[in-house]
Amino acid sequence: MHDNVRPEGRRRVFGHPDFIPTVEAAFPRFFEVSPHVLTAMHSVADREYAAPEPYQRAILNLSMLAGVSLVEVTVLTVNGLGHGAMRILRSLLETAINVEYFRLHPDTFEDYQEWIHVERQREFEFVRKHAPEMHAELGEETIEQARKHMARVRPRFLARDRNGKSRGLRSGWSSLNLDQRAVETGFVESYQLINPLASSFIHETMYGMVRHFNASRDPHRVEVPPTLDWSKEALSGGHHCMIRVVRTLGQTFGVEPEPDVATLEHEFHYAWDAPSASSETRTTAVDIE
Repeated sequence: MHDNVRPEGRRRVFGHPDFIPTVEAAFPRFFEVSPHVLTAMHSVADREYAAPEPYQRAILNLSMLAGVSLVEVTVLTVNGLGHGAMRILRSLLETAINVEYFRLHPDTFEDYQEWIHVERQREFEFVRKHAPEMHAELGEETIEQARKHMARVRPRFLARDRNGKSRGLRSGWSSLNLDQRAVETGFVESYQLINPLASSFIHETMYGMVRHFNASRDPHRVEVPPTLDWSKEALSGGHHCMIRVVRTLGQTFGVEPEPDVATLEHEFHYAWDAPSASSETRTTAVDIE
Protein backbone atom coordinates (compact mmCIF):
# COMPACT_ATOMS: atom_id res chain seq x y z
CA MET A 1 0.00 0.00 0.00
CA HIS A 2 1.22 3.48 -0.80
CA ASP A 3 -0.11 7.01 -1.08
CA ASN A 4 -0.36 9.11 -4.22
CA VAL A 5 -0.65 12.83 -3.54
CA ARG A 6 -2.78 14.84 -5.96
CA PRO A 7 -3.74 18.53 -5.88
CA GLU A 8 -7.21 17.61 -4.63
CA GLY A 9 -5.78 15.63 -1.74
CA ARG A 10 -4.32 12.30 -0.78
CA ARG A 11 -5.57 9.12 -2.43
CA ARG A 12 -4.80 5.74 -0.94
CA VAL A 13 -3.61 3.14 -3.45
CA PHE A 14 -3.43 -0.60 -2.86
CA GLY A 15 -1.16 -2.86 -4.85
CA HIS A 16 1.33 -1.74 -7.46
CA PRO A 17 -0.59 -0.24 -10.41
CA ASP A 18 2.64 1.14 -11.89
CA PHE A 19 3.70 -2.48 -12.43
CA ILE A 20 0.76 -3.31 -14.70
CA PRO A 21 2.53 -2.29 -17.96
CA THR A 22 5.45 -4.58 -17.03
CA VAL A 23 3.16 -7.61 -16.80
CA GLU A 24 1.21 -6.65 -19.91
CA ALA A 25 4.48 -6.35 -21.85
CA ALA A 26 5.65 -9.74 -20.58
CA PHE A 27 2.49 -11.60 -21.65
CA PRO A 28 0.86 -9.53 -24.40
CA ARG A 29 -0.85 -12.47 -26.10
CA PHE A 30 -2.59 -13.52 -22.89
CA PHE A 31 -4.08 -10.08 -22.44
CA GLU A 32 -5.10 -10.07 -26.09
CA VAL A 33 -7.15 -13.28 -25.91
CA SER A 34 -8.00 -13.89 -22.23
CA PRO A 35 -11.20 -11.77 -22.22
CA HIS A 36 -12.67 -14.25 -24.72
CA VAL A 37 -12.83 -17.07 -22.18
CA LEU A 38 -15.04 -14.98 -19.87
CA THR A 39 -17.16 -13.92 -22.83
CA ALA A 40 -17.62 -17.62 -23.66
CA MET A 41 -18.58 -18.43 -20.07
CA HIS A 42 -21.21 -15.68 -20.00
CA SER A 43 -22.57 -16.75 -23.39
CA VAL A 44 -23.73 -19.96 -21.66
CA ALA A 45 -24.26 -18.84 -18.05
CA ASP A 46 -26.34 -15.76 -18.81
CA ARG A 47 -29.09 -17.67 -20.64
CA GLU A 48 -32.42 -18.67 -19.19
CA TYR A 49 -32.88 -22.40 -18.63
CA ALA A 50 -36.20 -24.05 -17.91
CA ALA A 51 -36.16 -26.02 -14.64
CA PRO A 52 -32.47 -26.94 -14.44
CA GLU A 53 -31.56 -29.82 -12.16
CA PRO A 54 -29.94 -28.85 -8.83
CA TYR A 55 -26.54 -30.13 -9.98
CA GLN A 56 -26.85 -28.10 -13.20
CA ARG A 57 -27.67 -24.97 -11.24
CA ALA A 58 -24.60 -25.59 -9.09
CA ILE A 59 -22.41 -26.03 -12.18
CA LEU A 60 -23.75 -22.75 -13.56
CA ASN A 61 -23.06 -20.81 -10.37
CA LEU A 62 -19.69 -22.42 -9.70
CA SER A 63 -18.68 -21.61 -13.29
CA MET A 64 -19.47 -17.96 -12.65
CA LEU A 65 -17.39 -18.09 -9.46
CA ALA A 66 -14.57 -19.63 -11.49
CA GLY A 67 -14.73 -16.58 -13.74
CA VAL A 68 -14.41 -14.37 -10.67
CA SER A 69 -11.37 -16.42 -9.60
CA LEU A 70 -9.72 -15.85 -12.99
CA VAL A 71 -10.24 -12.11 -12.57
CA GLU A 72 -8.72 -12.32 -9.08
CA VAL A 73 -5.71 -14.22 -10.45
CA THR A 74 -5.23 -11.54 -13.09
CA VAL A 75 -5.62 -8.60 -10.70
CA LEU A 76 -3.06 -10.03 -8.28
CA THR A 77 -0.63 -10.88 -11.06
CA VAL A 78 -0.70 -7.50 -12.78
CA ASN A 79 0.08 -5.94 -9.40
CA GLY A 80 3.21 -8.09 -9.11
CA LEU A 81 1.65 -10.48 -6.58
CA GLY A 82 2.02 -13.75 -8.45
CA HIS A 83 2.48 -15.76 -5.25
CA GLY A 84 -0.97 -14.69 -4.08
CA ALA A 85 -2.38 -15.43 -7.53
CA MET A 86 -1.11 -19.00 -7.18
CA ARG A 87 -3.22 -19.38 -4.03
CA ILE A 88 -6.34 -18.34 -5.93
CA LEU A 89 -5.34 -20.67 -8.76
CA ARG A 90 -5.57 -23.60 -6.35
CA SER A 91 -9.20 -22.69 -5.64
CA LEU A 92 -9.94 -22.29 -9.35
CA LEU A 93 -8.44 -25.71 -10.05
CA GLU A 94 -10.70 -27.35 -7.46
CA THR A 95 -13.76 -25.60 -8.87
CA ALA A 96 -12.90 -26.75 -12.39
CA ILE A 97 -12.50 -30.33 -11.20
CA ASN A 98 -15.72 -30.27 -9.18
CA VAL A 99 -17.98 -28.92 -11.92
CA GLU A 100 -16.77 -31.61 -14.32
CA TYR A 101 -17.18 -34.22 -11.58
CA PHE A 102 -20.81 -33.15 -11.06
CA ARG A 103 -21.41 -33.28 -14.82
CA LEU A 104 -20.08 -36.82 -15.02
CA HIS A 105 -21.59 -38.01 -11.72
CA PRO A 106 -24.76 -36.00 -10.99
CA ASP A 107 -25.68 -38.40 -8.20
CA THR A 108 -22.72 -37.15 -6.12
CA PHE A 109 -24.12 -33.63 -5.99
CA GLU A 110 -26.42 -34.58 -3.12
CA ASP A 111 -23.38 -35.11 -0.89
CA TYR A 112 -22.07 -31.68 -1.87
CA GLN A 113 -25.46 -30.16 -1.09
CA GLU A 114 -25.98 -31.94 2.23
CA TRP A 115 -22.48 -31.12 3.49
CA ILE A 116 -23.80 -27.63 4.29
CA HIS A 117 -25.37 -29.06 7.43
CA VAL A 118 -22.00 -30.35 8.67
CA GLU A 119 -20.37 -26.97 8.13
CA ARG A 120 -23.29 -25.12 9.71
CA GLN A 121 -23.28 -27.33 12.80
CA ARG A 122 -19.53 -26.87 13.18
CA GLU A 123 -19.99 -23.12 12.92
CA PHE A 124 -22.75 -23.14 15.54
CA GLU A 125 -20.59 -25.23 17.87
CA PHE A 126 -17.70 -22.79 17.50
CA VAL A 127 -19.99 -19.86 18.27
CA ARG A 128 -21.43 -21.70 21.28
CA LYS A 129 -17.97 -22.24 22.76
CA HIS A 130 -16.36 -18.91 21.93
CA ALA A 131 -19.22 -16.39 21.63
CA PRO A 132 -22.13 -17.67 23.76
CA GLU A 133 -23.96 -14.34 23.55
CA MET A 134 -24.05 -14.62 19.75
CA HIS A 135 -25.11 -18.26 20.02
CA ALA A 136 -28.06 -17.26 22.18
CA GLU A 137 -29.15 -14.80 19.51
CA LEU A 138 -29.52 -17.64 17.01
CA GLY A 139 -32.65 -18.81 18.78
CA GLU A 140 -33.60 -22.25 20.00
CA GLU A 141 -35.58 -23.10 16.88
CA THR A 142 -32.64 -22.39 14.58
CA ILE A 143 -30.22 -24.32 16.79
CA GLU A 144 -32.57 -27.30 17.08
CA GLN A 145 -33.16 -27.35 13.33
CA ALA A 146 -29.41 -27.44 12.73
CA ARG A 147 -29.04 -30.33 15.17
CA LYS A 148 -31.78 -32.32 13.46
CA HIS A 149 -30.25 -31.80 10.03
CA MET A 150 -26.86 -32.84 11.37
CA ALA A 151 -28.30 -36.01 12.89
CA ARG A 152 -29.97 -36.81 9.58
CA VAL A 153 -26.88 -36.39 7.39
CA ARG A 154 -24.26 -37.73 9.79
CA PRO A 155 -24.50 -41.38 8.62
CA ARG A 156 -23.95 -40.20 5.03
CA PHE A 157 -20.55 -38.72 5.88
CA LEU A 158 -19.11 -41.33 8.22
CA ALA A 159 -15.66 -42.54 7.24
CA ARG A 160 -15.13 -46.24 7.74
CA ASP A 161 -12.11 -48.50 7.87
CA ARG A 162 -11.70 -51.72 5.88
CA ASN A 163 -13.73 -53.61 8.45
CA GLY A 164 -16.63 -51.20 8.21
CA LYS A 165 -15.94 -49.61 11.59
CA SER A 166 -16.71 -45.90 11.82
CA ARG A 167 -13.74 -43.54 12.09
CA GLY A 168 -15.90 -40.46 12.56
CA LEU A 169 -16.86 -37.87 9.98
CA ARG A 170 -14.81 -37.74 6.83
CA SER A 171 -12.91 -34.57 6.03
CA GLY A 172 -15.02 -33.31 3.15
CA TRP A 173 -18.23 -33.64 1.21
CA SER A 174 -16.89 -36.21 -1.26
CA SER A 175 -15.88 -39.77 -0.55
CA LEU A 176 -13.06 -39.18 -3.06
CA ASN A 177 -10.15 -36.87 -2.37
CA LEU A 178 -9.43 -34.08 -4.85
CA ASP A 179 -6.62 -36.06 -6.49
CA GLN A 180 -9.03 -38.94 -7.06
CA ARG A 181 -11.63 -36.59 -8.51
CA ALA A 182 -8.89 -35.24 -10.78
CA VAL A 183 -8.39 -38.75 -12.14
CA GLU A 184 -12.14 -39.17 -12.67
CA THR A 185 -12.39 -35.90 -14.60
CA GLY A 186 -9.26 -36.02 -16.75
CA PHE A 187 -7.44 -33.37 -14.71
CA VAL A 188 -4.47 -35.54 -13.71
CA GLU A 189 -1.77 -33.51 -15.46
CA SER A 190 -3.30 -30.18 -14.45
CA TYR A 191 -3.58 -31.35 -10.85
CA GLN A 192 0.01 -32.60 -10.77
CA LEU A 193 1.31 -29.32 -12.22
CA ILE A 194 -0.76 -26.88 -10.18
CA ASN A 195 -1.72 -28.43 -6.86
CA PRO A 196 1.72 -29.05 -5.26
CA LEU A 197 2.97 -25.56 -6.10
CA ALA A 198 -0.22 -23.69 -5.24
CA SER A 199 -0.75 -25.64 -2.01
CA SER A 200 2.80 -24.89 -0.88
CA PHE A 201 1.97 -21.18 -1.12
CA ILE A 202 -1.32 -21.64 0.72
CA HIS A 203 0.32 -23.46 3.64
CA GLU A 204 3.66 -21.59 3.40
CA THR A 205 5.59 -24.79 3.84
CA MET A 206 9.36 -24.57 3.58
CA TYR A 207 8.93 -25.66 -0.04
CA GLY A 208 6.61 -22.72 -0.56
CA MET A 209 8.56 -20.18 1.45
CA VAL A 210 11.79 -20.66 -0.48
CA ARG A 211 9.92 -19.82 -3.65
CA HIS A 212 9.59 -16.25 -2.35
CA PHE A 213 13.39 -15.88 -2.38
CA ASN A 214 15.65 -14.58 -5.11
CA ALA A 215 19.02 -16.09 -4.27
CA SER A 216 20.89 -13.82 -6.70
CA ARG A 217 19.83 -10.74 -4.71
CA ASP A 218 19.41 -11.97 -1.14
CA PRO A 219 19.50 -15.66 -0.14
CA HIS A 220 18.23 -14.90 3.37
CA ARG A 221 15.21 -12.68 2.84
CA VAL A 222 12.04 -13.06 0.78
CA GLU A 223 11.72 -10.99 -2.37
CA VAL A 224 9.50 -7.92 -1.92
CA PRO A 225 6.75 -7.40 -4.53
CA PRO A 226 6.12 -6.31 -7.19
CA THR A 227 7.71 -9.11 -9.15
CA LEU A 228 7.07 -11.15 -12.28
CA ASP A 229 7.76 -14.33 -10.31
CA TRP A 230 4.99 -16.91 -10.77
CA SER A 231 3.10 -14.63 -13.15
CA LYS A 232 3.30 -17.06 -16.05
CA GLU A 233 2.29 -20.04 -13.91
CA ALA A 234 -0.67 -18.21 -12.38
CA LEU A 235 -1.99 -16.70 -15.61
CA SER A 236 -1.50 -19.76 -17.80
CA GLY A 237 -2.91 -22.08 -15.13
CA GLY A 238 -5.94 -19.88 -14.63
CA HIS A 239 -6.45 -19.59 -18.38
CA HIS A 240 -6.33 -23.37 -18.79
CA CYS A 241 -8.70 -24.10 -15.88
CA MET A 242 -11.24 -21.56 -17.11
CA ILE A 243 -11.33 -23.10 -20.58
CA ARG A 244 -12.08 -26.45 -18.95
CA VAL A 245 -14.88 -24.82 -16.95
CA VAL A 246 -16.39 -23.34 -20.13
CA ARG A 247 -16.29 -26.75 -21.81
CA THR A 248 -18.05 -28.36 -18.83
CA LEU A 249 -20.65 -25.59 -18.71
CA GLY A 250 -21.44 -25.90 -22.40
CA GLN A 251 -21.72 -29.67 -22.24
CA THR A 252 -23.94 -29.50 -19.16
CA PHE A 253 -26.57 -27.41 -20.93
CA GLY A 254 -25.98 -28.59 -24.51
CA VAL A 255 -25.01 -25.07 -25.59
CA GLU A 256 -22.06 -24.13 -27.81
CA PRO A 257 -20.11 -21.34 -26.10
CA GLU A 258 -19.23 -18.24 -28.12
CA PRO A 259 -16.31 -18.31 -28.88
CA ASP A 260 -16.37 -22.11 -28.97
CA VAL A 261 -14.01 -24.30 -26.98
CA ALA A 262 -11.85 -25.17 -30.01
CA THR A 263 -11.23 -21.46 -30.55
CA LEU A 264 -10.42 -20.92 -26.87
CA GLU A 265 -7.95 -23.82 -26.92
CA HIS A 266 -6.31 -22.44 -30.06
CA GLU A 267 -5.99 -19.06 -28.36
CA PHE A 268 -4.47 -20.70 -25.28
CA HIS A 269 -1.69 -22.20 -27.39
CA TYR A 270 -1.27 -18.88 -29.20
CA ALA A 271 -0.83 -17.14 -25.85
CA TRP A 272 1.49 -19.61 -24.17
CA ASP A 273 3.37 -21.72 -26.72
CA ALA A 274 5.35 -18.74 -28.03
CA PRO A 275 8.21 -17.36 -25.90
CA SER A 276 7.02 -14.56 -23.65
CA ALA A 277 8.47 -11.08 -23.82
CA SER A 278 10.03 -11.75 -20.44
CA SER A 279 12.98 -14.11 -20.85
CA GLU A 280 13.82 -13.94 -17.16
CA THR A 281 14.11 -17.31 -15.48
CA ARG A 282 14.80 -17.53 -11.80
CA THR A 283 15.78 -20.40 -9.60
CA THR A 284 15.69 -20.30 -5.88
CA ALA A 285 18.48 -21.84 -3.88
CA VAL A 286 18.76 -21.75 -0.12
CA ASP A 287 20.68 -23.89 2.27
CA ILE A 288 18.47 -25.98 4.54
CA GLU A 289 20.30 -27.22 7.56
